[in-house]
Amino acid sequence: MYKKLFNQLNKILLVKFAGTFGSEMLQFAISLYILKRTGSALSMGVSLITGPLVDVVIMPFVGYIVDTIPHKMIMIVSQIVTSVSLLVFSLCFNLWPAGYFYILIGLIIMLEITDCLLSTTIQSSLIQLFPSDELQKVNSLSQSITSLAEFLAPILGAMLYTMVNIVVFADLEIIFEVIALLGILVLKFDYKKTEKIVDEEASEETANKTSIIGNFLDGFRYMLKQKLIFILTLSSGALNFFFASMNIGYPYLLVKTLKLSNVQYGMTDSAMAVGMILGGLILSKIHLRLNPIMFSYVALIVFSIIVSSVGLSTVTNFKAQIITIIFIIINATNGCLLTFMNTPLDTFLQETVPPDMQGRVFNIDETLSTVLMPLGTMFFGVLFDHYNAVIIFFAAGAAMLLLAIVTIWIILKKDYLKNQGTINN
Repeated sequence: MYKKLFNQLNKILLVKFAGTFGSEMLQFAISLYILKRTGSALSMGVSLITGPLVDVVIMPFVGYIVDTIPHKMIMIVSQIVTSVSLLVFSLCFNLWPAGYFYILIGLIIMLEITDCLLSTTIQSSLIQLFPSDELQKVNSLSQSITSLAEFLAPILGAMLYTMVNIVVFADLEIIFEVIALLGILVLKFDYKKTEKIVDEEASEETANKTSIIGNFLDGFRYMLKQKLIFILTLSSGALNFFFASMNIGYPYLLVKTLKLSNVQYGMTDSAMAVGMILGGLILSKIHLRLNPIMFSYVALIVFSIIVSSVGLSTVTNFKAQIITIIFIIINATNGCLLTFMNTPLDTFLQETVPPDMQGRVFNIDETLSTVLMPLGTMFFGVLFDHYNAVIIFFAAGAAMLLLAIVTIWIILKKDYLKNQGTINN
C-alpha cells in the first residue's frame, strides 16, 4: 500500500515540478524580453495584467469543465494544447518578428487558459488520487516542489537569457510540458471513490446542468450556503490584496531605501522560496492537533506582526550586510508561514467540498485572489511613491491582523467549525 502511494505521489510531484518550472522560466523570459525590447513600463504592465483578465473571463467555463469532464482527460488535453501553442508561437515568431508583442500576448492568453485548467483540475483531483488521511502530506510536498521550481526557474532563466533567444525558452517549455504529460498519463484516478463521497444535496443541485452559466451559479450558490467556505474565500481574496504590499514594498524598501545591491536583494528574495520549501517539508512530517483553519489563521497572525514591523528597518543604522541577513531570516520565516497558512486550508477544502463542486469552488477562489493581487499592487505602488514605508507596512500588517482576528471571531461566534464537522465534539 505504501509503495503504491509513494509511486502515485512521485508522479504528481513530477507533474507539478515540470509544469511549474517550465512555465515560470518562460514567463521570466517573456517579461524580460518585453521590457528590453519596448523599454516601456506600460507594455510590461499589459503583459502582467493579461493573465488576471483572462482568468476572470474563463472563470465560469473552467469550473464547468472541471466538474463535468473526467479530470485525466482535461489534464492531457491541456498539456497537448500547451505544447501546440508553443510550437505555433515558435513558428509565428520566426516568420513575423516585427509582431513579437502581439504574438507574446497571444501566447500568454493560451498558456493562462491551459495553466488555469490544469492547476484547478489537479487541486480537484487529489481526493481521487490519494486517501483522505494523506492529503496534508501531498499538499505540503506539492507546495515544496512548486516553491523549489519557482526558486530555480528565474536563476536558470537569467543564465540562459544571455545565451539564447526567446524561441529556445518556448522549445524548452515544450520539453517540460511533455514530461508533465507523461506523468499525467501514468496517474491512476479513482472516480468511484468520489462518487461515494459526494454529498446528496450537492448531487441534486448539480444533477441538472443546463448551461455553463447555470453550472457556475450553482457553484456560487453552494459557496453562499456553506458559510465557512464563503468566509474563507473572501478572506483569502482580501489577504492577497494586502500581500501585494510585500511584493512591491520589499523591492522598494530594500533596493531604493536601504540601498542593497542586486545580489543582496536576490538573496533575500530567494529566502522566501526556501522558507516555503521548508514549511512544506515540515507539514508533510507532522499531524496537526489544532484545527487546520485555526492553525492557518494563527500563522497569519504571526505573519501580520512581522509585516507590520519590517518598515522599522529604515530607522536603523545597520550596514547592508546585516540588513541582508535580517531580511533573509524574515523572508524565510514568512515563506514558511505562507505554507502554514495555505496548505491546511487547501486540505480542508479538498476534504470538505463535494468532488463535483470542487472545480467551481477552487476556480472562484483562485480567480478572486488573482484579480485582487494586481489591484493591490497598483494601490500599494501609489502609496509607496508618496508615503513613508514604515507607515505603509504597519498599516498593511495591521489590516491583515484585523482581518485574521475578525475572521476567527466570526467562525467561532457562529460555531461554523462544529457545523462543518471539522473538530471533535
